[in-house]
Amino acid sequence: MIVALVGLTGCIDNDLPYPVVVPHITSITASGAESVDINYDDRTVTLTFPETTDLRDIEITSVEIDQEIAVPSIEIVGRHDLSSPLKFNIRTYADYSWKIIGVRNVQRYFTVEGQIGSSTIDPVNCRAIAMVGKNADVSYIKVTSLKLGPRGLSTYSVDYTVMRDFTHGISVDVTAFDMTETWNLFVEITDASVEITKVNPWAHEVYLTSIGTAGAENGFMYRLKGDAEWIKVDESDITSDGGTFLAHIKGLKPETVYEAVAVSGADQSPVVEFMTEAAVKIPNGSFEYASKVAGASYYKFYDPDCGVADGEFMFWGSGNGEGSEGVNGSANLGIVITYVDTEDKVDGKQSVRAQTSQLAGMLAAGNLFTGQFAGLVGTSGGKVNFGRLWTSRPSALKLYCKYSTGTIDIINSTPPGVTLTNSDYDRAQIKIALGTWDYKKYGGTLESPVHINTTDASTFVDFTTDPSTVADGNLIIHHDGYYLNGGDKVAAETGEWIEYVIPLNYHSMDVQPTHIIVSCASSQFGDYFTGCSSSKLWIDAVELLY
Repeated sequence: MIVALVGLTGCIDNDLPYPVVVPHITSITASGAESVDINYDDRTVTLTFPETTDLRDIEITSVEIDQEIAVPSIEIVGRHDLSSPLKFNIRTYADYSWKIIGVRNVQRYFTVEGQIGSSTIDPVNCRAIAMVGKNADVSYIKVTSLKLGPRGLSTYSVDYTVMRDFTHGISVDVTAFDMTETWNLFVEITDASVEITKVNPWAHEVYLTSIGTAGAENGFMYRLKGDAEWIKVDESDITSDGGTFLAHIKGLKPETVYEAVAVSGADQSPVVEFMTEAAVKIPNGSFEYASKVAGASYYKFYDPDCGVADGEFMFWGSGNGEGSEGVNGSANLGIVITYVDTEDKVDGKQSVRAQTSQLAGMLAAGNLFTGQFAGLVGTSGGKVNFGRLWTSRPSALKLYCKYSTGTIDIINSTPPGVTLTNSDYDRAQIKIALGTWDYKKYGGTLESPVHINTTDASTFVDFTTDPSTVADGNLIIHHDGYYLNGGDKVAAETGEWIEYVIPLNYHSMDVQPTHIIVSCASSQFGDYFTGCSSSKLWIDAVELLY
């Protein structure tokens, strides 16, 4: 009987599945790198270097991976040949393929005499195309400039000064770092002499792009639609790139129709009509409309019964949650972290006070943000869906803040590269970002697309490098001063109300945003549960500048 039982137990298989633990490279540095882009979807790191960098010998100086059990198949830190992608696996309970790509930021150009517009440079297919007017002879074209490889390090099989006949194009070998690319250069005829090719209107300004003849007197005129007189754009507001010229016209009125023409020598483009954007105000920016959550003593930051369109709907959220009216937040654990303050304010009857607190040694940073709290993660963290629908493009965020803080008394963790001790003071952070975030990729909702889980650092978004971010700005408030957009520290009495203006840094001037994120936190590293448990940040009179 005993033997039979032993034999039976010997047939039992362990069918328990391994957990799915996906590793992410959260930080990487390399000597001389100008920028780092980490794409979690493709599991790709792109390192961009100056054009004179030899990609065959790149030193990676540090790397951070978010899973402690993760083991790379190669030693990532060290010297590598990135002239082709560096491929490897990171193993947890399964293998996940990653690659590191090295890219040189090479400035390339190809211009010819009498050129119309800018050249088209296609580095993937090694092609360059210049356009000339309909009366030009492509069998006799003078090239005025050519650069297709790293500055000072490239050799060319044909000297551009002797190139003339572009009837069938001209091929040229460009060699640098013992690698040769064969480029094909073309010159093509266009019927256009001067034409406005792009109109990019903002609320108080417009960017116009036109093609014309290189070397001619190129310019623009504009007027309010219906006016008889044209206004000539000052030369100081016009820049040229060969036969392409651009104007930046300022001082326009929002939601107003204008007309513009481009001029190149004796030629004038057809009239182009455009309307400037609306200068939309941020809803409930002074937080006049707030109401208590049903059956609770804490506030939500809108009032459905106020009768004012600005304040009837939820634009601002907080980690308090909305309890019985929405999603449970910290208030349901007995920790209220965001308050209405009727005693200390700048504008109207009240301000918002974001107040860091703690429960059993776990820090909870006071916060206020555009979006909605999305739920608790047990007692160890929370989830937030950031963002609200938005299409206008402001130039800055203005707001009033007051900050009270002390030294850090709770340290759980910090971002890669940041070291803090209990002798360091806490600091507050206000971030603004405009973007085109797709909720299917970023995990949120259609209205609030960016989902952040404070217990999972891989969900955190760096708006300075995020590819879907159109513009961003950042304010860090210390006990004795502040930093704007990574600039030098400005000494200030931050314990008193101060008007702050956070300029927006636009990553693209052409892309229209779909959402806006404003995030205010009384402890900058609250997402890492690190800070001073008595920090308080007052916020009032939030306004967008255009």
